Amino acid sequence: MEYNSYLRMKIVLATMFEENGGGGMGRVAHEMAEAFAVDHEVLFIYPGKVTRQKKEGKLWRLLIGSKGEGDVMIPTLSKRNIRLIFNCLEKFSPEVVHVHDPGPVSFLLQMWANKSKTPFVYTSHVLPTKIVNFGANELGKISRILDSKVAKRYFSYFFSHCQGVVALNQRAKEDILRFGYKGEIFLVPNGRNLAKYWQEKIFTKKNELVFVGYLTRRKNQRYLVEVMRYLPKDYSLKLVGLAINSNYLTELERLVERYHLRNVAFLGGVSHQKIPEILREAKVFVSASQMEVQSLAILEALASGTPVVGLSNETVDEFIDESCGFWLPKKTSPKDFAKKVKEICSLPEEEYEKLRRNARGKVEHLDWREIVEKTVAVYQKLGGRDEREKGFSSSWQLERDFQKKMPGFYFSRGKRLKKVGKEDVYLFGLMVGSLLASFFYTLKSSWDVWKRKFAFSLTG
Repeated sequence: MEYNSYLRMKIVLATMFEENGGGGMGRVAHEMAEAFAVDHEVLFIYPGKVTRQKKEGKLWRLLIGSKGEGDVMIPTLSKRNIRLIFNCLEKFSPEVVHVHDPGPVSFLLQMWANKSKTPFVYTSHVLPTKIVNFGANELGKISRILDSKVAKRYFSYFFSHCQGVVALNQRAKEDILRFGYKGEIFLVPNGRNLAKYWQEKIFTKKNELVFVGYLTRRKNQRYLVEVMRYLPKDYSLKLVGLAINSNYLTELERLVERYHLRNVAFLGGVSHQKIPEILREAKVFVSASQMEVQSLAILEALASGTPVVGLSNETVDEFIDESCGFWLPKKTSPKDFAKKVKEICSLPEEEYEKLRRNARGKVEHLDWREIVEKTVAVYQKLGGRDEREKGFSSSWQLERDFQKKMPGFYFSRGKRLKKVGKEDVYLFGLMVGSLLASFFYTLKSSWDVWKRKFAFSLTG
């Protein structure tokens, strides 16, 4: 794939996560926007408490007012916000639109891109045939919605209207093909700021294990707790990350208590700025995750020169072998896993340093500068502004089209529903859903504030 390094592009990027939200998927999107803005002009659209715009050098941020809690942020797709998004797109006049999720704003951007003949790219951070397995099944009603026939049809529609899909590795590409996507697929891995993680370690006999990531059944921290039963008491395990489901955290804490493991610590959510220091102190990074597309935590551990012991999954299979740790089959017993951990921790300094150097070498191709070049090559292959078809639809034209075709407040009198296509039905559903969710979270927030005031009045 040829790449013209002298060509500067105008790129729209979007994510459904606030800054510092969404785990690895959210972090990649925010870091990518900043990495692209070094040489290219970027319009970055993502959720915020209120709708606002701000410009920082070549990076133009458009925050869409959203409601929610934690990583679940629902954008308010009001007429005003939709008009603002369209106007910003028209003013910016991008050569490509690139999104990191199939959420409401991404769908709106896809409609705009398709109508304006602008290449639309989607990076799939999950396996599309197993979307529910990526944490959603621990969120109750959300998992049932995502697993519904309507949601599956929507995802299929979304994929079919992408000009290009980015797969993070070969396993992800195979799953995207299995899902039924027939367009162009490009292999581009996640990027990292490698220099941020490389720090010299002082060789020590302190046997500290660490895991970084959400506490979920998919990431299987229960197995890691079981592993600690077979390690000496001078070994310790730090579990870094928030629990998606509080019941699972309680289950883990009770397990630790039952086994009398005083060497297991739950650190909770930690700012990603502090992760390099946590990795610097770790002797081994451990992972028993059942499914990963491309785990940032493992990539960062390797970048820090921390050997990894992990059960087989998409990321462990891609990066881990005996040169930088141990790859183990999914059915490996906690006892055998513990033996491999002890094997690394027992190495003399010279052999441990060799593992560290090899670990860094595994990810040296993932520096953001190189990933930006690979991604821009994808954009250039799909065609930029000079190769677009004629017939650009301006924001007012798009809004007029919606008003003619959409039900409800976007539905003109006299029009029949049979003339409304799938695109319009999906948009209407996303709009109504976003407005109802915004109302719900506003009501919930008001109720929580009232309860706190009432409790304070009783105790005050």
